[in-house]
Amino acid sequence: MEDPRLTGPAAPFPENSPEPSLAARVARSAGWIVGGRFVMGLFGFLNTIIVARLLAPEDFGIVAIGLTTMQILTNLSDIGVSQAVIRFRDADRRDLDTLFTLSAVRGALIALALFAAAPLAARFYHDPRVFWVFAGVSLYPLLTGFINPRFYEFERLLDYSKEFIAAVVNKLAGVIVSIAIALAFKSYWAIILGLATNGLVQLALSYLMRPYRPRVSFASFRKVLGFSGWLTGVGLMSALNNKLDPLVLARAVGVAGAGNYFMGLQLAELPTREIAFPATRAIYPGLAELQEDPARANLAFLKGVEAMSAIAVPAAIGFAFVAVDLIPFLLGDKWSAAVPVVQIITPVMGVQMPLLATQYYAMAVGSTRLVFLRELIFFFIRTPIFIFAAVSGGLLGAAWAVAGSGLIHIALNLALYSRTSCDRFWRPVWRARRSIASVAGMAAALAAARATGVLDGAAPLLDIAAQAVFGAGIYVALHALLWKLEKRPDGVERLMIALARPIVSRLAAKWR
Repeated sequence: MEDPRLTGPAAPFPENSPEPSLAARVARSAGWIVGGRFVMGLFGFLNTIIVARLLAPEDFGIVAIGLTTMQILTNLSDIGVSQAVIRFRDADRRDLDTLFTLSAVRGALIALALFAAAPLAARFYHDPRVFWVFAGVSLYPLLTGFINPRFYEFERLLDYSKEFIAAVVNKLAGVIVSIAIALAFKSYWAIILGLATNGLVQLALSYLMRPYRPRVSFASFRKVLGFSGWLTGVGLMSALNNKLDPLVLARAVGVAGAGNYFMGLQLAELPTREIAFPATRAIYPGLAELQEDPARANLAFLKGVEAMSAIAVPAAIGFAFVAVDLIPFLLGDKWSAAVPVVQIITPVMGVQMPLLATQYYAMAVGSTRLVFLRELIFFFIRTPIFIFAAVSGGLLGAAWAVAGSGLIHIALNLALYSRTSCDRFWRPVWRARRSIASVAGMAAALAAARATGVLDGAAPLLDIAAQAVFGAGIYVALHALLWKLEKRPDGVERLMIALARPIVSRLAAKWR
């Protein structure tokens, strides 16, 4: 018999939810992560603008080949060190030393594989620079393979303040190195050495902030393998689904086209990556604490979907509208080919992001095998579609293939949710109904405003600001109206009001 808590009407926010202490810890953790991502995103955004203005699209295309290969090898051999530390709530020295040993061996093997593949890749792409790109990016997995596994205990304890500090210092160091080299040499080495700096600082801070002296050990090999076996498969399929694109495009349309796609994809992910990913990072440890109570874990997951939908979806749709003015203004006209990539892909990414936590939800309740099967099915659907579209349609064909495949991935995520939770597949969509309807209204209003030229200003920056303010106003007004029509149910609106009330009170007090 189906559990009525899962198949009945959507539960209100306060009822049957995780205990306040856990909810508060998750919210506080999300705040630290979002804060860290905001600071890192700001540094990264400034870095992207400066470096993109100094380098050419083909520089980014060349680096994308090496980075993509490194990421595929990294995901292929992923043993989920951080996830294992989080899920093994009783992890002892044997577990930690085994995770360290496996991670170090993995990092060294990836670096060797990149060196071995460097001459072959240079010949395949008919560009000797590819050899040095492969050699340079090999430093990152080599360095990060030796990271202290105890550092991830902060994440298990939902104490993200330490990670905030480490992430900001790490990002700032990489940005300084990257910009300095770009200014001095105007070379693709700016990106590579900035990445290597990230790895070095990340390694050092992991030991400075959580002292530990790991030993070489395989004592918990079977325990780790039992958890990470399917996780490795998930990492491999995820890499094949998301990282092959620049390799295909570099061969199909050249490195300049691959560079425009790479930049467009980075920008397309920007409005959602800085919102949804931090939230899911905070949600997973909370769900792991509820792994013995599937009903409560399900309610926590649905709350997360509703909250992320209210922010990530309008951010993505709004960004797609302003991209045509924003990208040339920030990066210059040489990146104009990246604009349609952003406009096509970003809206679908915005709808995908609220369901990003589906994977973490399934992992938290021990259904990693289902996550692997989802990625396997998606690979056999997406890969031939993308290759055909890239070869026949070039850059725009590739962008449309990614967008269409994204819709398929949404359906697979809903199926994964239904299978894992024994709930109806449409439940997450229903929880996000007011956000989806409000975004649709916002998009229609923005499209009408652009068509009539109502928001056209004297300068691009004024146009961008006017569209952002107009779109946000329409979205908030529609959201409030729909909430009122539904007789103000408990949901994300009440959460936003509760968060905003003390801020408004403090501001009002200052103005008195």
